[in-house]
Order: sequence, then structure tokens, then C-alpha cells
Amino acid sequence: MVATIRTLALMALALTAAAQTVRVRLAKEGVVSAAMEEYVAWVLAGEAGGMKSAEALKAMAITVRSYARVNRGRHAGQGFDYCETTHCQDARAGAVTERLRAAAWETEGVTLWYQGRPAMVFYTGHCGGRTAAAGEIWPNAARPYLRSVEDTYCVSAGRNMWSAKVAWDELAAALGLPEIHGLEVARRTASGRAWKLQSDAGPIDAERLHLRVGRVKGWNLLRSRNYDVRGSETQAIFEGSGTGHGVGLCQIGAEQRGKAGQKAAEILAAYFPGTRAGVSAQEIPWRKGSGERVELWLSGTANEQQVLPLAEHALALAEQKTGLRAPKGPVVKMYPSVGVFRDATGEKGTVAAITRGRVVHMQPVVAGLEQTLLHEMVHVVLALNAKRPVPLWLEEGLADQLSGGRTHPAERARVEKLIQAQGLAAVVARAVSGRE
Repeated sequence: MVATIRTLALMALALTAAAQTVRVRLAKEGVVSAAMEEYVAWVLAGEAGGMKSAEALKAMAITVRSYARVNRGRHAGQGFDYCETTHCQDARAGAVTERLRAAAWETEGVTLWYQGRPAMVFYTGHCGGRTAAAGEIWPNAARPYLRSVEDTYCVSAGRNMWSAKVAWDELAAALGLPEIHGLEVARRTASGRAWKLQSDAGPIDAERLHLRVGRVKGWNLLRSRNYDVRGSETQAIFEGSGTGHGVGLCQIGAEQRGKAGQKAAEILAAYFPGTRAGVSAQEIPWRKGSGERVELWLSGTANEQQVLPLAEHALALAEQKTGLRAPKGPVVKMYPSVGVFRDATGEKGTVAAITRGRVVHMQPVVAGLEQTLLHEMVHVVLALNAKRPVPLWLEEGLADQLSGGRTHPAERARVEKLIQAQGLAAVVARAVSGRE
């Protein structure tokens, strides 16, 4: 089967082709399709835009991508994968910088794995010196790698002390109680966070209080569950430290670790012990080879010796047919198994190959190898010459038309009509200009 390429992100770089596509609901634009890597950049803008350490930012990108992978389709019933709020992850498409986008694409496809499966991960603003085990906050989220760990790097930047006051009548209304006039922490979790509270109206679950007050008074009031609480005549007075639920990667701690010289892998290992970062659940034994212009990454598949000369020929043919020159040589990665290909790309096993920028990702055995490589090289040449993202229908239609494929018959038919009316050169020019 000839490979498909997914749509590009709304604000993607001109020289990047799409990775795995996700659908995100934005407040102004509505539901838009975006490359996973561009979505990761949006979330970095919303969740980690102030990070200075490049290695901490890479660790965040991998954590954000890992969260997105496990939680994809959270809003499937509403026709999209993620919202742009903290209900999913704070995604700010209009605030992305080149630095944030680079962190996303430099870690392209890398996620966290645990015992061969994608890891469910979380991150928090400031853990207060010790992260929380996931089971302390959400019992169903308990995982061996989401345990409480000491974090001296976090508190080396300060304890982030805070205080908040909530009037008794406002607190009673938020909790759905007739009235309340006294409150104290009765029990704490293993990491020292409030777990059970005692009031004159009876016991109160700390997570329930946190959620109810946050929805009514805003999430920046009770900044964490690292607090003590006492009462005055008119209000409850909370005094605490840290920011966020405390589970997983501590952003302040990660930043300090990065400044101290730790690499992204070290940072991730500190907060998610027992996991490994990679594009697939297992290490890939790559062997790299190069032709005149194409770089080939091999992994021991049966027909790999055919790939390099066919890829060189396909690139030359794609350039001839489009009239464009690829300014950089393509990289072709042939994965050792269908499962590893799925892990690495996020695509279904029925997809033979997928192109991302100048990198062609391929399954180990591809029927119609020559046609598939030509299809993908058309994508490479278009991507590397595009001034703006190429419209999906136009790119797929051209790739099918020029390779003789039938993967996208409707798009190919539409492109064929354009070529008949305007000529191939005009249609290619339209594609690289990004016009619909």
C-alpha cells in the first residue's frame, strides 16, 4: 500500500512535513488539524514557555508528547483529540517561538515507555522538595514509575511559599455545605500533602476541596496541597508551598537540573524511574549507510539492500517530475518490524511508510517498493521547497499522480483536472506556495 502523509499544523515551519496528525479545538479557529510535533510546541508555549535550559525543555517536550499519546482522543465524542485548556494541556498556538518549536522537533517521536508500553505521565509546576506518588492524588493512576521522589533541585530555587484566604460562606458554598466555621489538616499523604481535612461540618477530602474551590475561585488560589490551614472568625487561612498536584516531572526541578548540566534523559529518569525514552518500546539496532544523496538507516530487514539504489533513483525521478531540487538529502529509515514502525510513528500497521520533512519512515517489507519510494520522495521534494504548508489534498494528489499510485483517488482526480487545465508546472508552483 502506498504511504500516506498527514496534514500539517496550522503554524508549522515551511520545511517540515507533518508527523502524526491530531485534532485540537482552539477558541478562535475551532477544531484544527496539527502535526503532533507542532501540537507539542503549542503546549510548550503554554506550559513551559519560561524554561531557559535547553535540556529541561527537551525533557518537557518528551513528557508533553508522552501525555498526549496516552490521552489522545480524550474528546473523541466531540470530534477532536484535545482542547487547548489545562483540562488536556495548555496549548497556545499563537505564542510558539522558534526555540520551543525546535525542542519539539529535535525530540521528534520520542516518548516514555515502561515494560514495552507507553507510559502515562504527568508534570507539575513546583513539587516543594518531594514529588507526589500518583496514587496519593488519583488512586486509579498509581504506577510503579509515578512514585514519590525527593527533589533537592526544586527547592534550591526556593520553596515558592504562598497563602490564601477563603471566607467561610464561600467555602461552604463551594463544598455544598450549609455552613462551615473551622478547618484543619487531619491526615497527610506519604509525601506530606493534605489528604483528609476535618471541619466542624465533618471530614472533607482534600482533593474534593481543591477541585471545588478551584472551579469557583480559580486555580491559582490554592496552588498545591502542600499546606497547613487554620481558621479565623471570618475565613479559612491556607499557608503552603509549591505549585500543582506534585506528580511526575517537576518543572522547576527540571530547570535546575538542566542548569546543573543534566541531559534530558537524566532529568526524565529522575522523575519517572524505570521508564526509557525512545521512539519505540525497544532499542532499534540501526546501521547507517549513505549513497550519493540518500542516507539509509537499516535494521536487518530482508529487502534492505534494494532500498538505497531505489531511493536514489526515486529522488532523482521526483525532482525530474516536479522540476524541483531537494536542497538536502533525504533520510530513509526502514524499521525492523511492523510493531516497531507503529510505535515509532504512531501510525497504523496498514500504512507502509510516512514522510516527515526529509525523513521517510518505512515498514520492513513494502509491496511495490519502487512506487512507494517515489511517492515518498515527491513528499520530500515538495516539503523541502514549500514556502508554506502544502494543502493535504494537493500534496497527496500530486504524490499519487507522479508516482502512479491510487492511494488517494479523489485527490488524484482533482489534481489531474488541475494539471489538464493549468499544466504540471503551475500545479507544482501552487503546491509549494501553500495555496489551496
